[in-house]
Amino acid sequence: MSGNKRTIPQIRSRLREIADESGIEELHDLADETYRNSPVTHASVRSAHFTPELAEDIRAFVARYPKLHQRDVAQKFNVNPGRVSEALTRQM
Repeated sequence: MSGNKRTIPQIRSRLREIADESGIEELHDLADETYRNSPVTHASVRSAHFTPELAEDIRAFVARYPKLHQRDVAQKFNVNPGRVSEALTRQM
């Protein structure tokens, strides 16, 4: 195996060159199959929108229950634990 790895676009380009040189139409078809399909749907948003009001609610809740883990606070407010951290460090 060679140490030089080619990217998909480079391989696609080379397939087209070989197809043109050799007249093998199937290689053009194979090159066309190397494109990625776009996702049909995106995952739905599951977290609450992070607003300044929500950040204040999180800070008040943590002040009331300081021993809770951030992941537990995140579940209570339906946000990512990183958002809890942002609220506590007043980044929001």
